[in-house]
Amino acid sequence: MNVPQNISDLVFDGPTVPTLFGAPPQVINLTLDLNTAKLVVYSSDCVLCAGNTSFDVSMSSTVKPLNYSWPYSTLAYNGNMYSDTMGFGDVLQVPDIPFGLIETGGDRDLAYLLYNGRLGLFPDPLNATAASQHFLLQMYQSGQLLNPVVGLRFDPMNPKITIGALDPNDYQGQINWVPLTTPNSTWTFKNTFVIDGLKGYNGSFLPESENLPTTLDSLWTGISMPNVDTYVKSKGFAGNVHYSLNSKSGVASYVCNSTVPPYVALTATINGVDYPMDSLNNLLRPMASNIAPAGCCPIAPMNRSASLPNLNFGLPFLRSVYLAYRFPTAGCPGFYGFAFPSGPVNRTTAQISQTPTSTPTNSAQCLALIPPTSTPTMSVMTAQQMLLSTTKYKVYGGPQDMSVPLMGFENFPAIVWNSSLRNVML
Repeated sequence: MNVPQNISDLVFDGPTVPTLFGAPPQVINLTLDLNTAKLVVYSSDCVLCAGNTSFDVSMSSTVKPLNYSWPYSTLAYNGNMYSDTMGFGDVLQVPDIPFGLIETGGDRDLAYLLYNGRLGLFPDPLNATAASQHFLLQMYQSGQLLNPVVGLRFDPMNPKITIGALDPNDYQGQINWVPLTTPNSTWTFKNTFVIDGLKGYNGSFLPESENLPTTLDSLWTGISMPNVDTYVKSKGFAGNVHYSLNSKSGVASYVCNSTVPPYVALTATINGVDYPMDSLNNLLRPMASNIAPAGCCPIAPMNRSASLPNLNFGLPFLRSVYLAYRFPTAGCPGFYGFAFPSGPVNRTTAQISQTPTSTPTNSAQCLALIPPTSTPTMSVMTAQQMLLSTTKYKVYGGPQDMSVPLMGFENFPAIVWNSSLRNVML
Protein backbone atom coordinates (compact mmCIF):
# COMPACT_ATOMS: atom_id res chain seq x y z
CA MET A 1 0.00 0.00 0.00
CA ASN A 2 1.18 3.52 -0.76
CA VAL A 3 0.44 6.57 1.40
CA PRO A 4 1.77 10.14 1.39
CA GLN A 5 4.26 11.12 4.07
CA ASN A 6 2.04 13.95 5.34
CA ILE A 7 -1.59 15.04 5.04
CA SER A 8 -1.76 18.46 3.43
CA ASP A 9 -5.40 18.98 2.30
CA LEU A 10 -4.09 20.56 -0.92
CA VAL A 11 -3.30 17.43 -2.94
CA PHE A 12 -4.42 13.82 -3.12
CA ASP A 13 -3.86 12.33 0.36
CA GLY A 14 -5.42 8.89 0.01
CA PRO A 15 -3.93 5.39 0.19
CA THR A 16 -3.49 3.37 -3.00
CA VAL A 17 -3.11 -0.39 -3.51
CA PRO A 18 -1.44 -1.98 -6.58
CA THR A 19 -4.20 -4.15 -8.08
CA LEU A 20 -4.06 -6.39 -11.14
CA PHE A 21 -6.73 -6.47 -13.85
CA GLY A 22 -6.91 -8.51 -17.04
CA ALA A 23 -4.76 -11.11 -18.82
CA PRO A 24 -1.96 -10.33 -19.15
CA PRO A 25 -2.39 -8.37 -15.91
CA GLN A 26 -2.25 -4.58 -15.85
CA VAL A 27 -1.21 -2.84 -12.61
CA ILE A 28 -3.67 -0.18 -11.44
CA ASN A 29 -2.92 1.73 -8.22
CA LEU A 30 -6.49 1.94 -6.94
CA THR A 31 -7.54 4.31 -4.17
CA LEU A 32 -8.57 2.26 -1.12
CA ASP A 33 -12.13 2.89 0.06
CA LEU A 34 -13.13 1.40 3.42
CA ASN A 35 -16.84 2.17 3.41
CA THR A 36 -18.17 1.01 0.04
CA ALA A 37 -17.95 -2.01 -2.26
CA LYS A 38 -17.37 0.09 -5.40
CA LEU A 39 -14.73 -1.35 -7.71
CA VAL A 40 -13.84 1.22 -10.34
CA VAL A 41 -10.96 1.47 -12.82
CA TYR A 42 -10.10 4.45 -15.00
CA SER A 43 -9.96 3.72 -18.72
CA SER A 44 -6.80 4.47 -20.68
CA ASP A 45 -9.07 6.58 -22.92
CA CYS A 46 -10.67 8.44 -20.01
CA VAL A 47 -11.12 12.18 -20.40
CA LEU A 48 -9.93 14.18 -17.36
CA CYS A 49 -9.42 11.14 -15.11
CA ALA A 50 -6.97 11.81 -12.25
CA GLY A 51 -4.04 9.47 -11.70
CA ASN A 52 -1.06 7.81 -13.31
CA THR A 53 -2.29 4.27 -14.06
CA SER A 54 -5.26 3.11 -16.13
CA PHE A 55 -6.79 0.06 -17.77
CA ASP A 56 -6.51 -0.61 -21.50
CA VAL A 57 -9.39 -2.88 -22.56
CA SER A 58 -7.69 -3.78 -25.84
CA MET A 59 -4.74 -5.35 -23.99
CA SER A 60 -6.78 -7.91 -22.02
CA SER A 61 -7.85 -11.24 -23.54
CA THR A 62 -10.32 -11.98 -20.72
CA VAL A 63 -12.28 -8.74 -20.42
CA LYS A 64 -16.03 -8.92 -21.04
CA PRO A 65 -18.42 -6.00 -21.54
CA LEU A 66 -21.55 -6.35 -19.41
CA ASN A 67 -23.54 -4.02 -21.66
CA TYR A 68 -24.90 -1.62 -19.08
CA SER A 69 -23.78 1.67 -17.57
CA TRP A 70 -21.96 1.96 -14.27
CA PRO A 71 -24.86 2.43 -11.79
CA TYR A 72 -23.33 5.49 -10.12
CA SER A 73 -22.63 7.43 -13.31
CA THR A 74 -23.15 11.19 -13.42
CA LEU A 75 -22.81 13.62 -16.28
CA ALA A 76 -19.21 14.47 -15.32
CA TYR A 77 -18.16 11.05 -14.01
CA ASN A 78 -19.41 8.03 -15.93
CA GLY A 79 -18.59 4.77 -17.65
CA ASN A 80 -19.75 1.22 -18.34
CA MET A 81 -19.61 -2.12 -16.57
CA TYR A 82 -17.11 -4.84 -17.48
CA SER A 83 -15.83 -8.03 -15.88
CA ASP A 84 -12.31 -9.42 -15.89
CA THR A 85 -9.74 -11.32 -13.85
CA MET A 86 -8.72 -9.31 -10.79
CA GLY A 87 -6.12 -9.98 -8.14
CA PHE A 88 -3.04 -9.05 -6.15
CA GLY A 89 0.34 -10.27 -7.40
CA ASP A 90 0.23 -13.82 -8.72
CA VAL A 91 -0.99 -15.16 -5.36
CA LEU A 92 -4.63 -14.03 -5.29
CA GLN A 93 -6.69 -14.05 -8.47
CA VAL A 94 -10.39 -14.41 -9.23
CA PRO A 95 -12.04 -14.41 -12.68
CA ASP A 96 -15.06 -12.48 -13.93
CA ILE A 97 -15.14 -9.79 -11.24
CA PRO A 98 -17.53 -6.97 -12.28
CA PHE A 99 -16.17 -3.42 -12.17
CA GLY A 100 -16.94 0.01 -13.52
CA LEU A 101 -14.68 1.35 -16.27
CA ILE A 102 -14.74 5.14 -16.04
CA GLU A 103 -14.50 6.88 -19.40
CA THR A 104 -15.28 10.45 -18.32
CA GLY A 105 -13.74 11.70 -15.08
CA GLY A 106 -14.43 15.43 -15.08
CA ASP A 107 -15.77 15.68 -11.51
CA ARG A 108 -13.36 18.13 -9.82
CA ASP A 109 -14.31 17.04 -6.30
CA LEU A 110 -13.58 13.37 -7.02
CA ALA A 111 -10.22 14.28 -8.57
CA TYR A 112 -8.94 15.09 -5.07
CA LEU A 113 -10.38 11.89 -3.61
CA LEU A 114 -9.83 9.15 -6.19
CA TYR A 115 -6.68 8.44 -8.16
CA ASN A 116 -6.71 5.73 -10.83
CA GLY A 117 -10.03 4.29 -9.58
CA ARG A 118 -11.54 2.88 -6.41
CA LEU A 119 -10.94 -0.35 -4.47
CA GLY A 120 -14.04 -0.75 -2.31
CA LEU A 121 -13.16 -3.02 0.60
CA PHE A 122 -16.59 -3.21 2.26
CA PRO A 123 -19.16 -5.73 0.92
CA ASP A 124 -22.65 -4.26 1.09
CA PRO A 125 -24.30 -5.69 4.26
CA LEU A 126 -27.77 -4.84 2.93
CA ASN A 127 -27.39 -6.61 -0.44
CA ALA A 128 -26.50 -10.29 -0.10
CA THR A 129 -26.34 -10.85 -3.87
CA ALA A 130 -23.92 -7.98 -4.45
CA ALA A 131 -21.87 -8.97 -1.40
CA SER A 132 -21.42 -12.52 -2.73
CA GLN A 133 -19.80 -11.08 -5.88
CA HIS A 134 -17.31 -8.97 -3.93
CA PHE A 135 -13.71 -9.97 -4.63
CA LEU A 136 -12.97 -10.65 -0.93
CA LEU A 137 -15.84 -13.15 -0.69
CA GLN A 138 -14.85 -14.70 -4.01
CA MET A 139 -11.26 -15.17 -2.86
CA TYR A 140 -12.34 -16.65 0.46
CA GLN A 141 -14.95 -19.01 -1.02
CA SER A 142 -12.46 -20.28 -3.60
CA GLY A 143 -10.08 -21.29 -0.81
CA GLN A 144 -7.39 -18.72 -1.58
CA LEU A 145 -7.56 -16.99 1.82
CA LEU A 146 -6.45 -18.50 5.12
CA ASN A 147 -8.96 -16.33 7.01
CA PRO A 148 -11.74 -13.90 6.07
CA VAL A 149 -9.70 -10.96 7.28
CA VAL A 150 -7.71 -7.96 6.06
CA GLY A 151 -4.96 -6.17 8.00
CA LEU A 152 -4.17 -2.51 7.30
CA ARG A 153 -1.47 -0.02 8.22
CA PHE A 154 -2.08 3.49 6.90
CA ASP A 155 0.87 5.08 8.70
CA PRO A 156 3.73 6.35 6.49
CA MET A 157 6.34 4.46 8.54
CA ASN A 158 5.24 1.07 7.17
CA PRO A 159 2.07 1.23 5.03
CA LYS A 160 0.80 -2.25 4.32
CA ILE A 161 -2.20 -4.40 3.50
CA THR A 162 -2.42 -8.14 4.21
CA ILE A 163 -5.30 -10.20 2.83
CA GLY A 164 -6.25 -13.52 4.40
CA ALA A 165 -4.16 -13.20 7.58
CA LEU A 166 -2.90 -10.69 10.14
CA ASP A 167 0.87 -10.30 10.38
CA PRO A 168 1.83 -10.15 14.10
CA ASN A 169 4.86 -8.06 13.14
CA ASP A 170 2.57 -5.24 12.01
CA TYR A 171 1.02 -4.42 15.39
CA GLN A 172 1.62 -4.42 19.12
CA GLY A 173 -0.74 -4.93 22.01
CA GLN A 174 -3.97 -6.89 21.98
CA ILE A 175 -6.34 -6.64 19.02
CA ASN A 176 -9.49 -5.01 20.27
CA TRP A 177 -12.40 -6.54 18.33
CA VAL A 178 -15.72 -4.71 18.10
CA PRO A 179 -18.76 -5.84 16.07
CA LEU A 180 -20.04 -3.76 13.19
CA THR A 181 -23.56 -2.54 13.75
CA THR A 182 -26.44 -3.38 11.42
CA PRO A 183 -26.88 -0.22 9.33
CA ASN A 184 -30.02 1.45 8.12
CA SER A 185 -30.46 1.78 4.36
CA THR A 186 -30.77 5.57 4.76
CA TRP A 187 -27.35 5.93 6.37
CA THR A 188 -24.61 7.59 4.34
CA PHE A 189 -22.09 4.98 5.49
CA LYS A 190 -22.69 1.32 6.32
CA ASN A 191 -19.40 0.37 8.04
CA THR A 192 -20.38 1.54 11.51
CA PHE A 193 -19.43 0.61 15.06
CA VAL A 194 -19.98 2.25 18.45
CA ILE A 195 -17.23 4.11 20.31
CA ASP A 196 -17.08 4.91 24.02
CA GLY A 197 -16.34 8.56 23.23
CA LEU A 198 -13.78 11.21 22.26
CA LYS A 199 -11.34 12.56 24.84
CA GLY A 200 -9.47 15.84 24.90
CA TYR A 201 -6.29 17.10 26.55
CA ASN A 202 -7.54 16.53 30.11
CA GLY A 203 -8.58 12.93 29.44
CA SER A 204 -12.31 13.53 29.87
CA PHE A 205 -14.97 12.84 27.27
CA LEU A 206 -16.12 15.69 25.06
CA PRO A 207 -19.79 16.58 25.58
CA GLU A 208 -22.20 14.54 23.46
CA SER A 209 -19.43 12.30 22.10
CA GLU A 210 -20.21 9.14 24.04
CA ASN A 211 -21.72 5.89 22.71
CA LEU A 212 -22.18 7.15 19.17
CA PRO A 213 -22.22 5.17 15.89
CA THR A 214 -18.99 5.86 14.05
CA THR A 215 -17.65 5.15 10.58
CA LEU A 216 -14.13 4.84 9.15
CA ASP A 217 -13.42 6.79 5.96
CA SER A 218 -10.15 6.36 4.06
CA LEU A 219 -11.17 9.04 1.54
CA TRP A 220 -11.52 11.84 4.10
CA THR A 221 -8.81 13.87 5.82
CA GLY A 222 -10.89 14.99 8.78
CA ILE A 223 -12.21 13.84 12.17
CA SER A 224 -15.76 14.74 13.10
CA MET A 225 -16.76 15.64 16.63
CA PRO A 226 -19.94 17.00 18.27
CA ASN A 227 -18.81 20.65 18.52
CA VAL A 228 -15.46 22.02 17.38
CA ASP A 229 -16.18 25.39 19.04
CA THR A 230 -16.56 23.75 22.44
CA TYR A 231 -13.36 21.78 21.88
CA VAL A 232 -10.99 24.56 20.82
CA LYS A 233 -12.37 27.14 23.29
CA SER A 234 -11.82 24.86 26.29
CA LYS A 235 -8.28 24.62 27.67
CA GLY A 236 -9.36 21.41 29.35
CA PHE A 237 -10.13 19.77 26.01
CA ALA A 238 -7.72 21.51 23.62
CA GLY A 239 -4.92 22.53 25.97
CA ASN A 240 -3.24 25.93 26.02
CA VAL A 241 -3.47 26.83 22.33
CA HIS A 242 -4.26 29.96 20.34
CA TYR A 243 -6.96 29.24 17.81
CA SER A 244 -8.93 30.70 14.93
CA LEU A 245 -12.41 29.66 13.81
CA ASN A 246 -13.85 30.20 10.34
CA SER A 247 -17.61 30.36 10.83
CA LYS A 248 -18.34 29.93 7.11
CA SER A 249 -16.14 26.92 6.33
CA GLY A 250 -16.20 25.40 9.82
CA VAL A 251 -12.40 25.01 9.68
CA ALA A 252 -10.54 25.52 12.95
CA SER A 253 -6.83 26.38 13.02
CA TYR A 254 -4.08 26.91 15.56
CA VAL A 255 -1.47 29.66 15.54
CA CYS A 256 1.74 27.91 14.49
CA ASN A 257 4.26 30.62 13.58
CA SER A 258 6.76 29.57 16.25
CA THR A 259 9.50 26.96 16.17
CA VAL A 260 7.48 24.63 18.42
CA PRO A 261 4.29 23.49 16.67
CA PRO A 262 1.05 23.40 18.68
CA TYR A 263 -0.31 20.05 19.78
CA VAL A 264 -3.76 18.80 18.78
CA ALA A 265 -4.94 16.58 21.63
CA LEU A 266 -7.58 14.06 20.62
CA THR A 267 -8.12 10.44 21.64
CA ALA A 268 -10.77 7.92 20.59
CA THR A 269 -11.83 5.44 23.25
CA ILE A 270 -13.10 2.16 21.81
CA ASN A 271 -14.26 -0.71 24.02
CA GLY A 272 -12.30 0.64 26.98
CA VAL A 273 -9.03 1.28 25.11
CA ASP A 274 -7.65 4.78 24.43
CA TYR A 275 -6.24 5.36 20.93
CA PRO A 276 -4.42 8.73 20.73
CA MET A 277 -4.32 10.33 17.30
CA ASP A 278 -0.97 11.66 16.12
CA SER A 279 -0.80 15.44 15.90
CA LEU A 280 2.06 16.65 13.68
CA ASN A 281 1.31 16.46 9.93
CA ASN A 282 -1.80 14.49 10.80
CA LEU A 283 -4.33 16.26 13.03
CA LEU A 284 -2.23 19.40 12.59
CA ARG A 285 -1.71 20.36 8.94
CA PRO A 286 0.91 22.56 7.27
CA MET A 287 0.12 26.25 6.82
CA ALA A 288 -2.30 26.82 3.97
CA SER A 289 -3.22 30.38 3.05
CA ASN A 290 -6.39 29.36 1.23
CA ILE A 291 -7.69 27.33 4.19
CA ALA A 292 -6.49 29.11 7.35
CA PRO A 293 -5.44 32.68 8.25
CA ALA A 294 -1.81 33.73 7.90
CA GLY A 295 0.40 32.17 10.56
CA CYS A 296 -2.14 29.45 11.33
CA CYS A 297 -2.24 25.71 10.64
CA PRO A 298 -5.63 24.06 10.00
CA ILE A 299 -6.58 21.15 12.23
CA ALA A 300 -8.50 18.01 11.31
CA PRO A 301 -11.46 18.13 13.75
CA MET A 302 -14.71 19.31 12.17
CA ASN A 303 -18.32 19.46 13.29
CA ARG A 304 -20.17 16.19 12.90
CA SER A 305 -22.95 15.69 10.40
CA ALA A 306 -26.55 15.73 11.54
CA SER A 307 -27.20 12.47 9.68
CA LEU A 308 -26.27 8.99 10.89
CA PRO A 309 -23.72 7.71 11.60
CA ASN A 310 -22.81 10.49 14.02
CA LEU A 311 -19.02 10.44 13.82
CA ASN A 312 -16.60 9.98 10.95
CA PHE A 313 -12.97 8.99 11.57
CA GLY A 314 -10.88 9.77 8.51
CA LEU A 315 -7.19 9.39 7.70
CA PRO A 316 -5.82 11.10 10.87
CA PHE A 317 -7.29 8.27 12.95
CA LEU A 318 -6.42 5.51 10.47
CA ARG A 319 -2.79 6.66 10.28
CA SER A 320 -2.57 6.40 14.08
CA VAL A 321 -3.74 2.80 14.58
CA TYR A 322 -3.44 -0.72 13.20
CA LEU A 323 -6.76 -1.82 11.69
CA ALA A 324 -8.07 -5.34 11.13
CA TYR A 325 -11.26 -6.02 9.20
CA ARG A 326 -13.01 -9.39 9.59
CA PHE A 327 -15.45 -9.29 6.70
CA PRO A 328 -18.86 -11.00 7.04
CA THR A 329 -19.30 -14.66 6.09
CA ALA A 330 -22.04 -17.23 6.72
CA GLY A 331 -22.85 -17.23 10.44
CA CYS A 332 -20.47 -14.39 11.27
CA PRO A 333 -21.06 -10.63 11.09
CA GLY A 334 -18.36 -8.11 10.31
CA PHE A 335 -15.85 -6.87 12.91
CA TYR A 336 -13.24 -4.16 13.19
CA GLY A 337 -10.14 -4.85 15.25
CA PHE A 338 -7.86 -2.10 16.58
CA ALA A 339 -4.31 -2.24 17.87
CA PHE A 340 -1.19 -0.06 17.94
CA PRO A 341 1.23 -0.06 14.98
CA SER A 342 4.53 -1.80 15.63
CA GLY A 343 7.82 0.07 15.47
CA PRO A 344 9.03 3.31 17.07
CA VAL A 345 5.61 4.94 17.34
CA ASN A 346 4.83 7.51 19.99
CA ARG A 347 2.99 5.14 22.35
CA THR A 348 3.77 4.36 25.97
CA THR A 349 3.99 0.89 27.49
CA ALA A 350 0.89 1.67 29.53
CA GLN A 351 -1.07 2.55 26.40
CA ILE A 352 0.02 -0.56 24.52
CA SER A 353 -0.82 -2.84 27.47
CA GLN A 354 -4.46 -1.71 27.70
CA THR A 355 -7.08 -4.46 27.48
CA PRO A 356 -10.59 -4.23 26.01
CA THR A 357 -13.58 -3.96 28.30
CA SER A 358 -15.41 -6.83 26.63
CA THR A 359 -14.98 -9.63 24.10
CA PRO A 360 -17.55 -10.28 21.33
CA THR A 361 -19.88 -13.14 22.29
CA ASN A 362 -19.21 -15.05 19.06
CA SER A 363 -15.44 -14.54 19.05
CA ALA A 364 -14.71 -18.28 19.45
CA GLN A 365 -16.60 -18.97 16.23
CA CYS A 366 -15.74 -15.90 14.19
CA LEU A 367 -12.43 -14.53 15.48
CA ALA A 368 -10.31 -17.66 15.99
CA LEU A 369 -7.99 -16.75 13.14
CA ILE A 370 -5.29 -19.08 11.83
CA PRO A 371 -1.87 -17.41 12.12
CA PRO A 372 0.26 -17.28 8.97
CA THR A 373 3.32 -19.54 8.80
CA SER A 374 5.03 -17.84 5.85
CA THR A 375 4.82 -14.83 3.59
CA PRO A 376 4.04 -15.61 -0.05
CA THR A 377 6.49 -14.44 -2.69
CA MET A 378 4.83 -12.58 -5.53
CA SER A 379 6.26 -12.68 -9.02
CA VAL A 380 4.17 -11.67 -12.00
CA MET A 381 4.92 -10.33 -15.47
CA THR A 382 2.54 -7.45 -16.12
CA ALA A 383 1.25 -6.23 -19.44
CA GLN A 384 3.23 -3.03 -18.96
CA GLN A 385 6.45 -5.01 -18.48
CA MET A 386 5.72 -7.14 -21.56
CA LEU A 387 5.65 -4.01 -23.69
CA LEU A 388 9.22 -3.11 -22.73
CA SER A 389 12.01 -4.15 -25.06
CA THR A 390 14.37 -6.90 -23.95
CA THR A 391 17.30 -4.77 -25.12
CA LYS A 392 18.28 -1.57 -23.35
CA TYR A 393 19.26 1.54 -25.28
CA LYS A 394 21.36 4.60 -24.55
CA VAL A 395 19.62 7.92 -23.92
CA TYR A 396 20.26 10.50 -26.63
CA GLY A 397 22.05 13.53 -25.21
CA GLY A 398 22.77 11.76 -21.93
CA PRO A 399 26.04 9.87 -22.29
CA GLN A 400 26.27 9.47 -18.50
CA ASP A 401 22.74 8.07 -18.15
CA MET A 402 22.05 4.37 -17.74
CA SER A 403 20.63 2.48 -20.70
CA VAL A 404 16.86 1.94 -20.56
CA PRO A 405 14.33 -0.40 -22.20
CA LEU A 406 11.91 1.12 -24.70
CA MET A 407 8.19 0.46 -24.96
CA GLY A 408 6.94 -0.88 -28.29
CA PHE A 409 10.33 -0.57 -29.98
CA GLU A 410 9.97 -3.93 -31.76
CA ASN A 411 6.73 -2.73 -33.38
CA PHE A 412 8.34 0.22 -35.14
CA PRO A 413 8.76 -0.38 -38.90
CA ALA A 414 12.30 -0.46 -40.19
CA ILE A 415 13.48 2.74 -41.85
CA VAL A 416 15.36 2.47 -45.16
CA TRP A 417 17.72 5.27 -46.11
CA ASN A 418 18.38 5.50 -49.87
CA SER A 419 21.35 7.38 -51.25
CA SER A 420 23.48 7.22 -54.36
CA LEU A 421 26.31 5.74 -52.31
CA ARG A 422 24.56 3.10 -50.21
CA ASN A 423 21.33 1.69 -48.84
CA VAL A 424 21.10 1.62 -45.09
CA MET A 425 18.38 -0.23 -43.20
CA LEU A 426 17.73 0.56 -39.53
